[in-house]
Amino acid sequence: MVNQMRPRLILFIACWSLFARQETTIRVDVQQVLVPVVVTDKKGHHVSGLHASDFRIFEDGVQQEIAAFSSDTAGGVDDIGALSKPASGGAAAAQGAPQAAPRHTFAICIDTLHASPANAARTRTALEDLFEKEKPAGAQYVLIGIGRQLQVLQAATTNPQAILLKIRGAAFQSAMGGLDASALAAQLQNVRSRMNEFCKRCACGTRSGRQNCDSEIDTLKQSVDAEADRWTAPTKGLLEQFQSVVEELAKLPTGRTLILVSDGFSINAKREFYAAVSAYLPNRPEFRLEESKDADSGLREALKVASERNVTIYTVDSRGGSAPSLASTGPMDAGASGGSSTLGDLGPRNANQSVRAGTLQSTAGAQANPFASAESASMEQLARATGGVYFHDSSDMLKQFRSALADGREYYVLAYRPKNSAQDGKFHSITVETGDKKLSVRAKSGYWAAGAAQ
Repeated sequence: MVNQMRPRLILFIACWSLFARQETTIRVDVQQVLVPVVVTDKKGHHVSGLHASDFRIFEDGVQQEIAAFSSDTAGGVDDIGALSKPASGGAAAAQGAPQAAPRHTFAICIDTLHASPANAARTRTALEDLFEKEKPAGAQYVLIGIGRQLQVLQAATTNPQAILLKIRGAAFQSAMGGLDASALAAQLQNVRSRMNEFCKRCACGTRSGRQNCDSEIDTLKQSVDAEADRWTAPTKGLLEQFQSVVEELAKLPTGRTLILVSDGFSINAKREFYAAVSAYLPNRPEFRLEESKDADSGLREALKVASERNVTIYTVDSRGGSAPSLASTGPMDAGASGGSSTLGDLGPRNANQSVRAGTLQSTAGAQANPFASAESASMEQLARATGGVYFHDSSDMLKQFRSALADGREYYVLAYRPKNSAQDGKFHSITVETGDKKLSVRAKSGYWAAGAAQ
């Protein structure tokens, strides 16, 4: 299915050829790892004027020597001559690039499969407000919908007004109709209604004195599995489409920011249905999922590509204040001690916090509603692993979009040659610090050694 999407995604990068640079591209040595870094103060304002000497970078806990450094803003992270200069401070912008060449790509990717009508309307309004005031400034934009099918709603353009027209157009409104989300909600409500009837005659929750109805459990499970299976193919398709978008964005010789807007999704379609049943039968093992069964190879591969090619992913939970955040000890958190991760080993949670506009759920809260946390887990992990931000628990989507765009325009890039040069295919964690502990530093959480070459 991924290969079938490629012809359509050619539109994604088609406009880039109109702005291709004429000079020879300067690429960093393949033994170097490049790390874009966003630095903000306590008020969330970007901090400029830092030098290589202000940073320390660690791989797997071992401090590395910064081999090259750039304080250039909004430039490509593997096409900047500044990184070939010694790490002696802020490097000047590369010379000779045509003014018209976009230096950063912002891809807005909307999950149309899970968007409810109300949240879709909020998303549309926020995007309208964003692009009404967005000014052309060396960037290009792409608008994509993923769901039942991949839709390139607007191919790469440097004109914000072109994006605005698409947002106001019939195709965008049709894609954001919310029919799938409404259908899923109706099915889940039907499951709850059936469970209400079930519990009138059978023992549910902590109730006693009623029959166990064990003979009906198998029939119930078969029925629930059949309903959930209807969503397996659409969910798999959405994940494959997302992978394809990441891979195409990674090919562009610009800075790369991917903004994923979603109501939250579970990698395994059965999770939401099992959650509905488990609210009534919390102790039945038939309605528990092994975490390993949530793993999706396509999403893991997308994450590997994003980490290797410095595609920074920002995830916006369009449910706003109703969206839970994954607790630090949540069941799908890669940083949980002794836990497993849906997307692989992303390294420990550290100062590079990727959750903004809300606090982390308490451990008790996550345990009370693990399924709700799981819906947001993938979104949070995608952001944290790539140095982006998981936006949730806020109704101000416009502010979130503006924050993502601002981060893509003001960042540093550090390069280092790993002291451990083994191409062993293992995940290597990255931590970046500054001497000023009052500053917030955000970078990708690491990379897989087999894909370290830029």
